[in-house]
Amino acid sequence: MHWSDEAKEVFKQLMKALPQGERQEIKESAQPRAESLAEEEGEDEVSVEATILAIIQSTPMEYHDRLRDMMAYHGIDPEDYNEAFGV
Repeated sequence: MHWSDEAKEVFKQLMKALPQGERQEIKESAQPRAESLAEEEGEDEVSVEATILAIIQSTPMEYHDRLRDMMAYHGIDPEDYNEAFGV
C-alpha cells in the first residue's frame, strides 16, 4: 500500500521518540497496522491519521509520555488522540 509523503515523515519523526532498542519491534507492528486502518477506511493510501493511530496502538504504555511529547513537538495535539492513548 502507498504511504503519503507526510505520513512517511510523521512515522519517521515519531519513531525517533522511542527507545532505540524498541523501535524495530514497534515499527514492525505499526506499519501493517497503519495499512490495515487505511484499508478499513476504504483508502488506498496511508494517511497521517492512520499512521499516528497505528504508532500509538503499537507502542507500549510506558513510552506513551515520550510519544506525546514528540507529537506536541511536531505540532500534533496529543489530546486529539486521548482515546487511542486510553485516556
